[in-house]
Amino acid sequence: MAKPRTPTKKAKVSGATLKDSGRYKGRKEPTNPSLVGTPYKGMTPAEVKVWKECAENMPWLNVSHRLLLRQVSILAARMETDPELGISAMHALSAMLSKLGATPTDESKVDHPQGEEDQDEHFFH
Repeated sequence: MAKPRTPTKKAKVSGATLKDSGRYKGRKEPTNPSLVGTPYKGMTPAEVKVWKECAENMPWLNVSHRLLLRQVSILAARMETDPELGISAMHALSAMLSKLGATPTDESKVDHPQGEEDQDEHFFH
């Protein structure tokens, strides 16, 4: 099975576009996708907290990630309140986070800015 294609924004954040610029040259992606936006109505305060934390920590998320982010928010919030959350639910959460590019392995590849003034420059150049 082929490796999933890395979204261009994530590739920019991780530095992959600098490492292998030819791989990302000529990609056709939405020029201005909408941001991930606000949490869904009806989400609990705990779910909203997870949503906001994910949106803040993963600047490459956009409107196409909303449903998956909702599922992550539900499971992560349940993890805090339900000590009996099963192994299968934990594996599902891990798989969803991986699809969003939010696993520890993916996080280690991201070029984090040293100061706030350089934040946008590091994430999107």
